[in-house]
Amino acid sequence: MKERSFHDRIHTIGRFTVICALVSFMAVPFVLAMVNHIPMNIPQILQNAFPILLTFSISGICENLSFMPIIGSGALYMACVTGNVSNMKVPAAVNAMEVAGHAPGSEKADVVAMIAVAASTFVTTAIVFLGMLFLAPIFAPVYNNPFLQPAFQNMVPALIGALLFPYILKAPKQAIVPMILPVILIFVLGRSFFSSNQSYIMVGVIVLSALYSYSLFKKKIIG
Repeated sequence: MKERSFHDRIHTIGRFTVICALVSFMAVPFVLAMVNHIPMNIPQILQNAFPILLTFSISGICENLSFMPIIGSGALYMACVTGNVSNMKVPAAVNAMEVAGHAPGSEKADVVAMIAVAASTFVTTAIVFLGMLFLAPIFAPVYNNPFLQPAFQNMVPALIGALLFPYILKAPKQAIVPMILPVILIFVLGRSFFSSNQSYIMVGVIVLSALYSYSLFKKKIIG
Protein backbone atom coordinates (compact mmCIF):
# COMPACT_ATOMS: atom_id res chain seq x y z
CA MET A 1 0.00 0.00 0.00
CA LYS A 2 1.39 3.37 -1.05
CA GLU A 3 2.29 5.62 1.86
CA ARG A 4 0.22 8.80 1.96
CA SER A 5 2.07 12.07 1.48
CA PHE A 6 2.44 14.81 4.06
CA HIS A 7 -0.12 17.02 2.34
CA ASP A 8 -2.64 14.18 1.98
CA ARG A 9 -2.54 13.52 5.72
CA ILE A 10 -2.82 17.25 6.47
CA HIS A 11 -5.91 17.58 4.28
CA THR A 12 -7.55 14.51 5.84
CA ILE A 13 -7.02 15.75 9.39
CA GLY A 14 -7.91 19.31 8.44
CA ARG A 15 -11.19 18.40 6.75
CA PHE A 16 -12.21 16.19 9.67
CA THR A 17 -11.38 18.97 12.15
CA VAL A 18 -13.28 21.62 10.17
CA ILE A 19 -16.35 19.37 9.88
CA CYS A 20 -16.31 18.71 13.64
CA ALA A 21 -15.95 22.44 14.32
CA LEU A 22 -18.84 23.34 12.00
CA VAL A 23 -21.10 20.72 13.58
CA SER A 24 -20.18 22.01 17.06
CA PHE A 25 -20.79 25.64 16.09
CA MET A 26 -24.16 24.85 14.52
CA ALA A 27 -25.16 22.66 17.45
CA VAL A 28 -24.96 25.52 19.97
CA PRO A 29 -28.04 27.51 18.84
CA PHE A 30 -30.09 24.37 18.17
CA VAL A 31 -29.29 22.84 21.56
CA LEU A 32 -29.98 26.13 23.36
CA ALA A 33 -33.29 26.45 21.53
CA MET A 34 -34.26 22.90 22.48
CA VAL A 35 -33.26 23.31 26.13
CA ASN A 36 -35.10 26.61 26.51
CA HIS A 37 -38.09 25.47 24.37
CA ILE A 38 -37.63 28.29 21.86
CA PRO A 39 -39.40 27.65 18.52
CA MET A 40 -37.22 28.01 15.42
CA ASN A 41 -38.72 29.16 12.15
CA ILE A 42 -36.31 27.46 9.74
CA PRO A 43 -37.61 29.10 6.50
CA GLN A 44 -37.34 32.57 8.08
CA ILE A 45 -33.86 31.77 9.42
CA LEU A 46 -32.70 30.64 5.98
CA GLN A 47 -34.25 33.69 4.34
CA ASN A 48 -32.35 36.06 6.64
CA ALA A 49 -29.14 34.03 6.63
CA PHE A 50 -28.80 33.52 2.88
CA PRO A 51 -27.52 37.05 1.99
CA ILE A 52 -25.03 36.90 4.87
CA LEU A 53 -23.96 33.39 3.86
CA LEU A 54 -23.48 34.47 0.26
CA THR A 55 -21.33 37.46 1.21
CA PHE A 56 -19.13 35.67 3.73
CA SER A 57 -18.81 32.58 1.52
CA ILE A 58 -17.23 34.69 -1.21
CA SER A 59 -14.97 36.42 1.31
CA GLY A 60 -14.00 33.08 2.87
CA ILE A 61 -13.14 31.50 -0.47
CA CYS A 62 -11.07 34.52 -1.50
CA GLU A 63 -9.22 34.60 1.83
CA ASN A 64 -8.46 30.89 1.72
CA LEU A 65 -7.18 31.10 -1.86
CA SER A 66 -4.94 34.04 -0.97
CA PHE A 67 -3.66 32.79 2.41
CA MET A 68 -3.04 29.13 1.57
CA PRO A 69 0.05 29.70 -0.64
CA ILE A 70 1.52 31.90 2.10
CA ILE A 71 1.03 29.86 5.30
CA GLY A 72 0.23 26.39 3.94
CA SER A 73 -2.88 24.23 4.16
CA GLY A 74 -2.27 22.86 7.67
CA ALA A 75 -1.88 26.27 9.29
CA LEU A 76 -4.89 27.57 7.34
CA TYR A 77 -7.12 24.74 8.61
CA MET A 78 -6.10 25.57 12.17
CA ALA A 79 -6.51 29.31 11.66
CA CYS A 80 -9.99 28.96 10.15
CA VAL A 81 -11.17 26.87 13.11
CA THR A 82 -9.63 29.08 15.81
CA GLY A 83 -10.36 32.47 14.18
CA ASN A 84 -8.45 35.77 13.92
CA VAL A 85 -6.96 34.60 10.62
CA SER A 86 -5.84 37.86 9.02
CA ASN A 87 -5.01 39.92 12.10
CA MET A 88 -3.28 37.27 14.23
CA LYS A 89 -2.65 33.82 12.73
CA VAL A 90 -1.26 34.85 9.33
CA PRO A 91 1.20 37.42 10.78
CA ALA A 92 2.38 34.83 13.34
CA ALA A 93 2.91 32.19 10.65
CA VAL A 94 4.68 34.56 8.25
CA ASN A 95 7.02 35.89 10.94
CA ALA A 96 7.82 32.37 12.12
CA MET A 97 8.73 31.25 8.59
CA GLU A 98 10.92 34.30 8.08
CA VAL A 99 12.73 33.74 11.40
CA ALA A 100 13.20 30.03 10.60
CA GLY A 101 14.46 30.88 7.11
CA HIS A 102 12.01 28.67 5.19
CA ALA A 103 10.31 29.82 2.00
CA PRO A 104 6.50 29.49 1.84
CA GLY A 105 5.35 26.38 0.02
CA SER A 106 7.87 23.90 1.41
CA GLU A 107 7.00 21.17 3.91
CA LYS A 108 9.34 22.67 6.52
CA ALA A 109 7.67 26.06 6.14
CA ASP A 110 4.24 24.44 6.52
CA VAL A 111 5.31 22.71 9.74
CA VAL A 112 6.74 25.96 11.13
CA ALA A 113 3.53 27.79 10.19
CA MET A 114 1.39 25.17 11.94
CA ILE A 115 3.48 25.41 15.10
CA ALA A 116 3.24 29.21 14.98
CA VAL A 117 -0.54 29.17 14.53
CA ALA A 118 -0.95 26.64 17.36
CA ALA A 119 1.26 28.68 19.69
CA SER A 120 -0.57 31.85 18.71
CA THR A 121 -3.91 30.18 19.50
CA PHE A 122 -2.82 29.14 22.99
CA VAL A 123 -1.20 32.51 23.74
CA THR A 124 -4.11 34.63 22.48
CA THR A 125 -6.66 32.46 24.28
CA ALA A 126 -4.75 32.78 27.55
CA ILE A 127 -4.30 36.54 27.13
CA VAL A 128 -7.96 37.10 26.28
CA PHE A 129 -9.08 34.98 29.22
CA LEU A 130 -6.79 36.76 31.68
CA GLY A 131 -7.65 40.13 30.20
CA MET A 132 -11.35 39.40 30.54
CA LEU A 133 -10.85 38.59 34.23
CA PHE A 134 -8.36 41.25 35.30
CA LEU A 135 -7.51 43.83 32.64
CA ALA A 136 -10.84 44.71 31.01
CA PRO A 137 -11.80 47.33 33.63
CA ILE A 138 -8.35 48.89 33.41
CA PHE A 139 -8.11 49.11 29.61
CA ALA A 140 -11.76 49.93 28.92
CA PRO A 141 -11.10 53.72 29.12
CA VAL A 142 -8.21 53.31 26.68
CA TYR A 143 -10.28 51.37 24.11
CA ASN A 144 -13.17 53.81 24.41
CA ASN A 145 -11.02 56.92 24.19
CA PRO A 146 -12.27 58.93 21.16
CA PHE A 147 -8.72 60.01 20.31
CA LEU A 148 -7.46 56.39 20.10
CA GLN A 149 -10.55 54.82 18.48
CA PRO A 150 -9.32 55.38 14.88
CA ALA A 151 -6.14 53.46 15.67
CA PHE A 152 -8.02 50.42 17.00
CA GLN A 153 -10.42 50.50 14.05
CA ASN A 154 -7.55 50.33 11.55
CA MET A 155 -5.43 47.60 13.16
CA VAL A 156 -6.32 44.95 10.55
CA PRO A 157 -5.48 47.15 7.51
CA ALA A 158 -2.20 48.11 9.20
CA LEU A 159 -1.28 44.47 9.79
CA ILE A 160 -2.23 43.45 6.26
CA GLY A 161 -0.20 46.33 4.86
CA ALA A 162 2.85 45.29 6.88
CA LEU A 163 2.46 41.71 5.63
CA LEU A 164 2.06 42.75 1.98
CA PHE A 165 4.97 45.20 1.86
CA PRO A 166 7.77 42.57 1.61
CA TYR A 167 5.91 40.76 -1.19
CA ILE A 168 5.37 44.04 -3.04
CA LEU A 169 9.10 44.72 -2.86
CA LYS A 170 9.87 41.23 -4.21
CA ALA A 171 7.47 41.56 -7.17
CA PRO A 172 6.68 45.26 -7.77
CA LYS A 173 5.51 44.72 -11.36
CA GLN A 174 2.96 42.09 -10.36
CA ALA A 175 1.71 44.26 -7.49
CA ILE A 176 0.62 47.14 -9.74
CA VAL A 177 -2.88 45.87 -10.57
CA PRO A 178 -3.89 44.40 -7.15
CA MET A 179 -2.65 47.54 -5.37
CA ILE A 180 -3.82 50.34 -7.67
CA LEU A 181 -7.07 48.89 -9.08
CA PRO A 182 -8.98 48.79 -5.73
CA VAL A 183 -7.93 52.38 -4.97
CA ILE A 184 -9.25 53.53 -8.35
CA LEU A 185 -12.51 51.62 -7.82
CA ILE A 186 -13.05 53.29 -4.44
CA PHE A 187 -12.92 56.74 -6.08
CA VAL A 188 -14.99 55.68 -9.11
CA LEU A 189 -17.70 53.65 -7.34
CA GLY A 190 -17.71 55.48 -4.03
CA ARG A 191 -16.71 54.23 -0.59
CA SER A 192 -20.26 53.19 0.37
CA PHE A 193 -20.81 51.04 -2.74
CA PHE A 194 -17.30 49.60 -2.52
CA SER A 195 -17.79 48.58 1.14
CA SER A 196 -21.17 46.98 0.44
CA ASN A 197 -19.88 44.94 -2.49
CA GLN A 198 -16.23 44.40 -1.56
CA SER A 199 -16.57 40.60 -1.63
CA TYR A 200 -17.58 40.65 -5.30
CA ILE A 201 -15.03 43.32 -6.14
CA MET A 202 -12.36 41.18 -4.46
CA VAL A 203 -13.15 38.28 -6.79
CA GLY A 204 -12.86 40.54 -9.83
CA VAL A 205 -9.57 42.04 -8.64
CA ILE A 206 -8.13 38.56 -7.99
CA VAL A 207 -9.10 37.37 -11.49
CA LEU A 208 -7.70 40.49 -13.17
CA SER A 209 -4.50 40.29 -11.10
CA ALA A 210 -4.01 36.65 -12.10
CA LEU A 211 -4.56 37.47 -15.77
CA TYR A 212 -2.18 40.43 -15.50
CA SER A 213 0.54 38.28 -13.90
CA TYR A 214 0.01 35.62 -16.57
CA SER A 215 0.42 38.22 -19.33
CA LEU A 216 3.66 39.43 -17.73
CA PHE A 217 4.88 35.83 -17.60
CA LYS A 218 3.96 35.19 -21.25
CA LYS A 219 5.79 38.34 -22.30
CA LYS A 220 8.79 37.15 -20.23
CA ILE A 221 8.72 40.35 -18.19
CA ILE A 222 8.74 38.20 -15.03
CA GLY A 223 10.33 34.77 -14.55
